[in-house]
Formats: sequence, C-alpha cells, structure tokens
Amino acid sequence: MTSGEFKSILLPCYKRMYLTALAILRDHDDASDAVQDAITSLWQNHEELKIPDNPQAFCNRTMRNTCIDRLRSSSKRYFENIDNLGAIADGMNADTEASFTTTSAFISKLLLIFKEKQRKILILSIFSQLTNDEICEITGETPENVRTIISRGRKKIKEYLNNETGQ
Repeated sequence: MTSGEFKSILLPCYKRMYLTALAILRDHDDASDAVQDAITSLWQNHEELKIPDNPQAFCNRTMRNTCIDRLRSSSKRYFENIDNLGAIADGMNADTEASFTTTSAFISKLLLIFKEKQRKILILSIFSQLTNDEICEITGETPENVRTIISRGRKKIKEYLNNETGQ
C-alpha cells in the first residue's frame, strides 16, 4: 500500500477507530493514545499491507486488538501492584497511612481466599469494572465460566464480610 492509498483508505476510519477504542477502554485519553498506537503501527507496516476489502472492518479489528493488548498489559501491572499496596502509602500523613495500611491489608487478606484465576477475574470485574465479554477476551475463559466465577466470588466475599463483622 502506498502512502497515498494509506491516507485515502485508512485515515478516514480514524473517527470510527476512536469510538471503538472509547467503547472498549472507557477513557478519552486512553482511547486517543490507543488510536495513535494503532495508526502508528499501521503506518510502520503500510508498505507490506494489502488494500483491505473492507477498510472500516480492518481498522476496527486493528483497534480492537490494540485495545485488548493495552488492557492485558494494564491488568498485569495491576496484578503486580496489588501485592505491593503498602508502597503507595509513602508520603502520607500518619493517620491516612494507618487507615490505608489497614484497608490494603484487609483487601489483600480478602483476595487471598481465592485461587489465582478467580482472583484475576474478580479484580478485573470489581476494581477494573470490565464487562464479562472483556474479561473473557483478556483471560481466555468462556462467558459462562466468567459469570459463574464472579457470582461465586461475590457470594464468597459476602460470606467473608459477614463472618468478619460478626453477623
């Protein structure tokens, strides 16, 4: 694909790519960054690209894959940081730090009652507020399995909280 073909065929899809990214990432800045990453990637490989039959579908697929990659990398960072919650407390005053440490210890203790796969799915659902379909794409689990894990996880959390509060 020549640079002229790239500009005339793929760049008109920019708005639709942004809307796709916004629907997946749910943040304007992240969506803009993802579109720029996708366009840059396409431009770097434009000489090897063949002219797609449906440019809009091609751009949406590229955008979807770029967004999924971003979600996967951010969820990995989130999972790594969950174990180091105490490091965030640096620079807080004594009262805030004590409250934060207590809360982070409670959350860490609560997450430890789950197996690794369950913990990841619950974190993506509860803290990252992803839809079940997005969680399926990230984890590779079936929609039924994700729905079941989230339902059982919420039930287990409720039971745990009831036991902790003495109800």
